[in-house]
Parts: sequence; structure tokens; C-alpha cells
Amino acid sequence: MSGQAAGGELAGRVAIVPGGAGGIGSAVCRALAARDAAVVVADMNLEQARAVAVALPGGGHDAVAVDVADGNEVHAVVAARERIDLLVYCAGNNLKAPSLELSAAQWRSALDSHLTGAFLFSQAVGRHLVARGSGGRMVYVSSVGAWAPIPERGAYSPSKAALNSLAGMLAVEWARYGINVNTVCPGVAATAMTTMVYERDPALRESRRKRMPIPREVYPEEIAELVAFLCGPGGNYINGAAIPIDGGFLQSGFMPEPDPGMQ
Repeated sequence: MSGQAAGGELAGRVAIVPGGAGGIGSAVCRALAARDAAVVVADMNLEQARAVAVALPGGGHDAVAVDVADGNEVHAVVAARERIDLLVYCAGNNLKAPSLELSAAQWRSALDSHLTGAFLFSQAVGRHLVARGSGGRMVYVSSVGAWAPIPERGAYSPSKAALNSLAGMLAVEWARYGINVNTVCPGVAATAMTTMVYERDPALRESRRKRMPIPREVYPEEIAELVAFLCGPGGNYINGAAIPIDGGFLQSGFMPEPDPGMQ
């Protein structure tokens, strides 16, 4: 994976993107395709995954349905590809439930979508990469919630913290095979899901923005650019990192209240 690839910097690479039909996932697919990677959009929603794949620039793209928590399905998706170079794991859910009311099924659902699916895909793709012997890249879309717990989101923050830990462990184990594993950790992203949450609770957006040194949400395209950088030649020596992309949110604990006269 070292050096500049011919054509686009990811020309000749094949990327599989679980959760690729979502807001962040589809932006990741577009960013990779713009760099000439062939993209496999993997998602539970096959119709939406196909719509994303058809709209991508270039050629060689595909869409496939997969339940990320089903090891047999994950294995079948990976085994069906002659070549995979890049895994970008974007799947996840955001179940709202106070911890005192969170059911075991909800807990397992969050862990399955964020963590177990990432492990299953990483293992399947990792075996493929090791057998091929030419290295590869894995990037997980995590969250600042890995460090700053989000109240009433049950297992979301624990699963994201574990996702960062999984990436660190695999980065150490697999570096000798030329496989780099990293996570990107967005703050609040400007997605359709976030818009829906703000429509339910308009005051939430204002309270969050008071903690944002850059007072807006991160755009999916900005997250996708960081992912694409890690997948390209610029990411050759970045391994085991959990990179916040949050406009300084994690550093804002002592940020003063904005001066109303300055707004």
C-alpha cells in the first residue's frame, strides 16, 4: 500500500463499506470512488445501497445486502470478492434508552451493530489480506462518544469505546502484515438522523453548539475526506490512531459562554 497509485490515488483498490447506504457511509463511498477505488456498498437496506452504488463516479461499483452481526452473511460477502484492499466500517445504530430501562436486547443490538459487526468484517477481510500478502487499510467510523458518554443512549458510548480499542488491538497484531487499522471519531454530524433528533428537541442543538468551538456540526463529506486520507498514501504510517473530527468539542470543557453581544 505504499506510494502513489496510478491514476487516482486509490486506483485499482477495492473498498468494502458496511453501512455504506447511510449519511456518513454514502459520503465515504463517494470520497473513495472519487479517488478511483471500486466500492462495494454493503448495507441492510439493499435498495438504498444500490442507489448509492449507481450514483458513484467511475465504474466497478457494487451493492450487497448484509446483516453485519451475522457471521455467515459477512463471510459470504467477503468470500464473493476476488480482491479487497480497504474496509471502512460505517454501520451502527443509535438507540435511545436510559440505562435503567435499557433492555438486554437493546444492549446486544448496539454492541452487534457497532462492535461485533466490525470484528466480523475485520476478521474476514483480514484473513483475505493476509492470504494475499499485499497489505491493506481498515478504518472504523467511531465517535467522540467513546470519550464523552452520551446520556440515555444506552450502549452507544461503551460500544464506540470498545471499537477504538478493537482498532488499537488489531493495529498491533496486524502491522506485520502491512495492515493499518484506525478509527475516525466524529462529533455531532449533519446527517438526516441528526436533523430528526433536532426536530424532536430543538433546544438540544443550541445547547450542543455552546460546547463547540467551531459552532456547527461536522459534515459527512469532511468525515469522508479524513477516511479517504487514511486509506491513501498519506496514511502509510498512521496506525492504531483514534482521530477526533469534532471542531474541538472534546477540548471545550472550560470554554466560556458566548457573549450575546458578539453573536
